[in-house]
Amino acid sequence: MSAPFEAKLWAKDRGLPSPYPAGCHAIDAAVMADALWKRYLTPRQRHVIADGWGLTQQEARLFIVTLAGLHDLGKITPGFQTCAPGADQVTGLPGYEPAPAETRTPTHQRAAHLALPELLHRLHGMPLSGRPTLQAAHQIGQLISGHHGTYAPALSHQGNELTCPLGAVPALGDKAWDEQRESLIHLIHTLFGTPALPKRTARGPAAVVTTGLIILADWLASQIPWIQARQRRWPRNGTADWEGHARRARRAAPAALRDAQLSPPSWRRTRAFTELFPHLRGQRLHPVQESLTQHLPGLARSGAGLLLITAPPGEGKTEAALYAERVMGPAAGTKGLAFLLPTMATTDAMWARVRDHARANCRTPPPVTLLHSMAWLDASYTPDDLNTATCEPGTVAEWLRGRHRGLLAGITVGTWDQAALAVLPHRHMMLRWLGLSGKTVIIDEVHAYDAHGHALTLRLLQWLGALGVPVVLLSATVTGDSAASLVHAYRHGAGHHDTPTLTPSYPGWTYTDHTTGTVTTSDSLGSHRAHQLTIDLHHSRHTHDPDLPEGRAGAILKLLTPLRETHSGCALIVCNTVADAQATHDLLTTTWNRPGQKPLVRLLHARMPARQRTAVTRRLQRWTGPRGTRPARPFVIISTQVAEQSLDVDFDLVISDLAPLALLLQRAGRGHRHHRTDRPTWAPTGSPRLAVLTPTGQLPPRHWGNVYPASILRRTRDLLTTRDTPTIDVPGDVQNLIDQVYGPEFSAADDIIRIADDAQRTATAELTAIAPPASVRDLHPLTNTDAHPDEIATRIGSDSTRVLPTYLTPDGRHWLHPTQHTPRTALPQHVDPADRPTLRRIMNATIPINSQWLNAADPTTRPPADWSNVPGLRDLALLPQPTTRTAIKPYLHKGKATLLDPQRGLVQA
Repeated sequence: MSAPFEAKLWAKDRGLPSPYPAGCHAIDAAVMADALWKRYLTPRQRHVIADGWGLTQQEARLFIVTLAGLHDLGKITPGFQTCAPGADQVTGLPGYEPAPAETRTPTHQRAAHLALPELLHRLHGMPLSGRPTLQAAHQIGQLISGHHGTYAPALSHQGNELTCPLGAVPALGDKAWDEQRESLIHLIHTLFGTPALPKRTARGPAAVVTTGLIILADWLASQIPWIQARQRRWPRNGTADWEGHARRARRAAPAALRDAQLSPPSWRRTRAFTELFPHLRGQRLHPVQESLTQHLPGLARSGAGLLLITAPPGEGKTEAALYAERVMGPAAGTKGLAFLLPTMATTDAMWARVRDHARANCRTPPPVTLLHSMAWLDASYTPDDLNTATCEPGTVAEWLRGRHRGLLAGITVGTWDQAALAVLPHRHMMLRWLGLSGKTVIIDEVHAYDAHGHALTLRLLQWLGALGVPVVLLSATVTGDSAASLVHAYRHGAGHHDTPTLTPSYPGWTYTDHTTGTVTTSDSLGSHRAHQLTIDLHHSRHTHDPDLPEGRAGAILKLLTPLRETHSGCALIVCNTVADAQATHDLLTTTWNRPGQKPLVRLLHARMPARQRTAVTRRLQRWTGPRGTRPARPFVIISTQVAEQSLDVDFDLVISDLAPLALLLQRAGRGHRHHRTDRPTWAPTGSPRLAVLTPTGQLPPRHWGNVYPASILRRTRDLLTTRDTPTIDVPGDVQNLIDQVYGPEFSAADDIIRIADDAQRTATAELTAIAPPASVRDLHPLTNTDAHPDEIATRIGSDSTRVLPTYLTPDGRHWLHPTQHTPRTALPQHVDPADRPTLRRIMNATIPINSQWLNAADPTTRPPADWSNVPGLRDLALLPQPTTRTAIKPYLHKGKATLLDPQRGLVQA
């Protein structure tokens, strides 16, 4: 019989009136894990954990509870107990000798990894023979070592046995220290039951999700209010009432989960398609939607699967995906939803749509998290009175907004990067998998990534397939080869290693059954919006001088003649670079300025202050959305690539710089998107037109840089030039044309360059990503990185810095306005992290730029020292613009001048 567990051993002291006993914290974490198993995990997640460890679900529950109770086993060491001298009450007592002075003290996470396998062998007979990474006892210890976000390296072994931890690391402490570690195990078994331990190691995905659950239980049990409430009932006479503490913790745990908003959404029963979307009642379904209502319920009946939907813009793919989630999620045993998009702007717009969808279809409004680096700037998502607003149903509370927690919500909308980070080794990646594993994952614009991003998506799909997560992929212009690779990645993760031939239909869908691997593809379904898209190629020199013959500027002015002559209509001009967009804006504002005929001209690109970009985007959607009201005079929106994805806008004419064909078709989808009765006579309804400005000479023009591969630009130009007709049948011709441009028949020199670049990007992704799920044995490589999570890059070439433009006066002071120098416009030296209005005001003035535009050694670019402790502000740099009473000078670095223009955004010359 082991000795009673010592109540004097402590686990928590920071922010507490007195040290908190290690036994109490162990019981709290075990209770939280039990509550999470019953109230938070979905049936799919419980199956993943149990099946992954080879246990029944009841056995798996008790196993998880035990692991949570033992997560801080490594704190029962002389090194930890003496790290807070005021809390230590045992070191020096008989048997509790201090650690030898010459030994190195391991962290408490590493100490648990070292000690636990041998204890499991001693108490439960778990074998220690063979390679450590093939031992269940070792994997359990390594899993526990990851409860602070990183897995410890695998332990060594001598001969055929794991090295004895007490001999290898004397700092663990023997005698009473070892006895108390064993006693903690007995205490957890006594209070919660003795678990059936796994006889084999878990599959990688199951181990990762298990770790995430242990971390979550620990975080909930480590909240200061929780501990203080438990301390008030803990006996002060030194006796240990473990059973009473466990009873009180069990009663309090459900409220702790509710306060943290850790409850799956409570969906109403699946209804007819149009009943899920009130705004569609009385409308005819698109063919893709109609086909899914007929076939998907039968196909998804057996469980999880992957659904790929391919259709042009405007075919209702978003509603089709949300409908699919309501069919596939319940069949697979998931209750949550993650909607992922390529950009922050499209994510913001989708968040509002998904929030409204959830409110209309859930019994109580669920919290819907918005996940990207600037999400908290949205006042509708983060109200200034957040602390008092949390009582309102559906508002995301403070706890769920904490770092690493957003994906734990039942419903989340975020950028694609939020999921892609799960396949890159970094701290707390296991929490991303805990969040993803209970959801149906929808990835919009799945074609929108380069070879590096595509490779990360494939690895993501492998893991989602291994976890049995339902997945919906949406694309308007994916190639057949890319579509096949996406489907096969999911199938391989699910355990199906053959690669059947796959030819996606367009418009149409492909469903892959997780259990059988069966792939079902619909017929080409047609469209109610089928039309002939006219593409006009305008070959022109890349110049912004309107007086030069056959120049780009002259071509734009000629194309806009109908707006000028009739004083009606609207046009979208999509430029490939910010510099071209700014030059085009200058062209129109200087040449089209006659009184009474001056149009509205607006500029939209990424190098504008956040508040300006948001305002322009909202105005654009208000003018051109499905229920938008157009201004009384003609207007032109000049944009970069931010306008080509997931924005529901509608123009009479779209003008675009030459781009890869897939993107041209995306841009064309912003024209004649909705049925309107107020189109001008020069743009008859049902006759969309895309004018493509095709550069003559060098391709791409020197000023474009490497924005797009030269070979794809050339192949697009050649295809459009050699076609017998300028019209494209949408959707009938789309898939064939896309496959022609992106097909494997490469022969020219620029093709070889592109192949090499894609191969390099793919290799980089495969080198940096975590291993495929089936090959994970050692958990350490899953988090083996020295990089901060914010520095892990999901996209190559994203070396950007967010800057705050300021106006630097000769006295060395920074101002937020060029001329109005008041206390409000002075750069604040001290900012309260809780002062949301001030934080939002500052961050809304920031702009992302290439980090090479700044001189990191220039002291004038450094923000105030006190900002280092303020989330959001601590990563900013200043962009100082020297200012006098009469002039504003640009910031100079490496011969480049950078200046913030109030209309054009950040301009570099």
